[in-house]
Amino acid sequence: MTVEYDEALVEGISHTLNLRLPNEEALDALARALDESDHGAEFIADLATGVGKTYIAGGLLDYLYMSGVRNVVIVTPGSTIQRKTVDNLTPGHRKYLRGLQCNPLVITLDSLERGEVGAALEDDNRFKVFVFTVQSLLRPNTNDARRAHRAHETLGQALYDYLTAADDLVVIADEHHVYYSGNAKKFQSAIDDMEPMALVGLTATPDPKTLNKRVFHYPLAHAIADGYVKIPVLVSRADGIKDKRTQMADGLTLLDAKREAMRSYCRATKKPYSEPVMFLVTSTIDEANEYADLLAGPDMLGDRDQILVVTSEEPDETLRLLDTLENPDSKIRVVVSVSMLKEGWDVKNIYVVSSVRSLESSLLTEQILGRGLRLPFGERTGNPMLDTVEVLSHDSFATLLRQAKVLLEETLGERAQQARAVVNPTKGRHATGTSVATTDELPLTFETVDNEPVSEVEIRLPGPAATDPDQFALFEADEPTDALPSTHTGITLSTLDARVATAESANAILARTLNPRTPSGVGSPLFIPQVVTSWQRDPFSLTQVPLNAVEALGMQFSHDNAPTLTRKALDAERDESGAAHVVIHDADGAVVATQDRIPLGTIESDLVGRLMQSNAVASTVAEMNAATAVAQAFLRGANVTEQTPWRAEHGRLATARLVEWISSQQTSSPAREVRKVDLVRWPDPPTRTETRPPADRHIVTVRADFERHYPYTGWEKSVYEISSFDAYSTEFLLATTFEKDPAVKAWIRIDESVPLRVTYLMGAIQKVYEPDFIVIDDQNTHWVIEGKADSEMTSTTVIAKRDAAAEWVRTVNGDPAVHQRWAYLLASESVIAAAGSWAGLKNGGQAFQ
Repeated sequence: MTVEYDEALVEGISHTLNLRLPNEEALDALARALDESDHGAEFIADLATGVGKTYIAGGLLDYLYMSGVRNVVIVTPGSTIQRKTVDNLTPGHRKYLRGLQCNPLVITLDSLERGEVGAALEDDNRFKVFVFTVQSLLRPNTNDARRAHRAHETLGQALYDYLTAADDLVVIADEHHVYYSGNAKKFQSAIDDMEPMALVGLTATPDPKTLNKRVFHYPLAHAIADGYVKIPVLVSRADGIKDKRTQMADGLTLLDAKREAMRSYCRATKKPYSEPVMFLVTSTIDEANEYADLLAGPDMLGDRDQILVVTSEEPDETLRLLDTLENPDSKIRVVVSVSMLKEGWDVKNIYVVSSVRSLESSLLTEQILGRGLRLPFGERTGNPMLDTVEVLSHDSFATLLRQAKVLLEETLGERAQQARAVVNPTKGRHATGTSVATTDELPLTFETVDNEPVSEVEIRLPGPAATDPDQFALFEADEPTDALPSTHTGITLSTLDARVATAESANAILARTLNPRTPSGVGSPLFIPQVVTSWQRDPFSLTQVPLNAVEALGMQFSHDNAPTLTRKALDAERDESGAAHVVIHDADGAVVATQDRIPLGTIESDLVGRLMQSNAVASTVAEMNAATAVAQAFLRGANVTEQTPWRAEHGRLATARLVEWISSQQTSSPAREVRKVDLVRWPDPPTRTETRPPADRHIVTVRADFERHYPYTGWEKSVYEISSFDAYSTEFLLATTFEKDPAVKAWIRIDESVPLRVTYLMGAIQKVYEPDFIVIDDQNTHWVIEGKADSEMTSTTVIAKRDAAAEWVRTVNGDPAVHQRWAYLLASESVIAAAGSWAGLKNGGQAFQ
C-alpha cells in the first residue's frame, strides 16, 4: 500500500485540529515523506518541546486514516507516556485531542483480552492504534511475551503476527531519540520484524546519528522567538547569595506570585484553575530527599504532601500523582526530579524551574527548560506572571549579564542576531534598545543606566509573537501609518527584586474590576443607536397592472392549435413478380381530435381565482375587482367568447402564462432601502477586566514612546479608566485633546464591546466600519469621531466610510426613538496636531450633524 500526498487533506486536518503553523508544516513534511519514501523508510520530525508534538501525532493519525491506513503502532519510552498517549486518544478524557476525526480503537497489551479487540482485528475497516512501550519491544518479559509474541486464544494468533501480516502498518516512535541510546540495533530489529510501511519519529532532541533522516526541524529557539511557549525569565539575586535555603525561598516567593496571578485570572475568565508548580532538578536521590525535607520545613511549605519526589526508586503511585498535577484539587506545589521526567512530561502549570547544578550550563537545555515552557491556556494572556517561566540562576545578576550573549545564543539560536536589549524597560513605553549582534559582548556589564541600577534586561525580537493576545492588528486593512515596528520579548534577565515588583503590579491588575464611570455627570448606561438596513418593495396591487399589456399577452393565445388524430392508410400493391404486399403510410388530410370545451364563465372564474392566490395580493374587494378586470382583458385579447371557448389544455397553458407574467410584475418594481434604528444598552455587562499592568499615559510624550495596543491609564474623562490605542498621531492625541478641553464632558474608546458600527459599500460589497471614539460635549451632542493619517484622507475607502457615517447620523437624528443629538467628525493627523482644542477639531475636521 502507498500513501499519496494530499495537500488539501493536510490543510483540512490542520483546520479541524486547529494546528499551530509549525505543527501544520511538520504534518505536511511527514505527508510528503510518506509519499516519496520507499517502503520501510524511517524519517523524523524534530519539533521543540512545548510546541505540540502530540497534535502532530494526532494530525498524522487522521491523515493516515483518511488515506486508507487502518493499522498504526505508537511506541512510547515508558508507561507514563503510554498512559498519556492513551488519554490523548480517549474521548471524554480531559487530555483528549479535540477535533480528532479518526475515532481509533486504542489497543495495549493490557486490553488484548477484550472481545472488541478480536472483532476489530477481523474488521479491515476499523482503525486500530496499538500503543506499546519500547520495553515490550526490546526486552519483553514473560508476561509481555505471552501476550504479544505468542498465539492468543481470543485472537487466534499472536499480536505480532497480525502486525507483521498487515500491509498498511505505520509505526510512530514518540521521543524517538530515546531508542538510540545504546539500543539502536535492538530497536531497529524489533521494528524491522513488523515490516511497517514507514517509521515516523517525533522528538525535540534527535540523536546525532539520525539527523540525515530528519524531514522537519523547528528548534526551541524558534518556539521561544515566535511566542508559542512561555517567555523564559532568568532570575538571580543582586547580592549574589546562592545557598540552597535562599534559592528555595526565592523559588517559593515567585511561585506564590504565580499562584495569585493564576487564581485571579481564572476567577475573572472562568477558566479551569491549575496549581502553579516548581520543578527542581537534583543530581542524586539523596540530594532530592534532602531538598524535599528542606521544602517541607515549617519555614517553607510545611507539608511533605505538597512535594512530589520522582526518582527511579519511586513507586507507581508517584507516577500516578504526577499525572494529576493539572487537576484543580492537586496539592502538589514542587516536583523534585533526579534525571527523570525529561521526555513526554507535558503538564502546562510548571512556572518556576530550578536546578542544584549551574543553571547556565545545564538548565537552559531542550530537555529541562522545556518542562516549564508550555502555555497553560494555549496562548499568551498578556500578563507577565502567566506568560513567563521563572528560571532561578545560581550566579549573581552581574555575572548573569556578563554571560548574557552566550545564553542568548544557546537559547535563541540564530534569532539572537535579530535581538535588541532593552535595559530597565518601562511598560507602555517603546524602546529601541541595543542590538545584540553589533558587539561580541552585550554592553550590559555596567551597573547603572541613567543613574539607575540595572535590574532587568528584556531581549526583544522583531515582529509580533504568534500567540500574543492582541494580534488583531495583523488583519486590519488600514494599518496606521505612524505605527512603530512591533516587537515582542524573547527572554528576560532580571533580579529577584525586579520580578517581585513586576508580580505586584501584574497581580494588582488581575485583582481589579474596572467599572464604568460617569465623568461630568454623564448618565450611564448609554443607549447607542444601531442602524439596521434592509431592502423592501412597495405593496403590490393588481390595480397597478396595465390592462393593455394584459390584452396584448392574451393575443398570443388567440389561436387554439388543437391536436389532430394520427391517420394511417393500409394499401396493397404488387411487386415486379406479381406478388401482393401490404403497404402502410400516412393518410392525406388532418382530422381534429374531439376535445372537451371550457365555458367562458369557468375560464374567467379560474383566472380570477389563480390571480387572487398569487403572492402579495391582498384579499380585498378592490383586488377582486382588479383581478376580474385583468382576466377579462386577457380573454379579450385571446378572442375568447361564449361561441369560441377554450379546450382544457389550451386554457391551462394560457392561465399559467398569465399568472407567471403577473408574478414577474410583482418582483420587477424597484426595491427601496429601509433603515431601522434600534437602541442598544451599553455597557452591558458593565464590568471589565485587564490582564496587563497599565502604564501611565503621561510617560508618552512623543511618538517614539508610544506602544501600540498597550493599556494606558490616567484618563479622567474616559468612561473606563484604562484604554489602548492603534496609533499615536491620531487616536492617542485625540484622547489627549479630549482630556484637556472643558468643552468635552466624556469620551469612550470604541472597541469590540461598544456596539457602534457603520455599514458602508465598496462597490457591490457591504462592509462594516468601526470608528474610534464617542465624545459627549457640553452641548450634550454625541459625536462619533474618526482620526486618519493625512495620506489616507483621499482614499476611496475613507471617503466611503465618511459618507456612510454622515448618512448614519441623518438616519439616527431623524428617528423619534433617539433622544440625543448625534454627529460625526473626521479629522486628519495634521488637523489633530494643529487643533489643540475641541473647537479646533470641529472647525478643522469634516463635521456632519
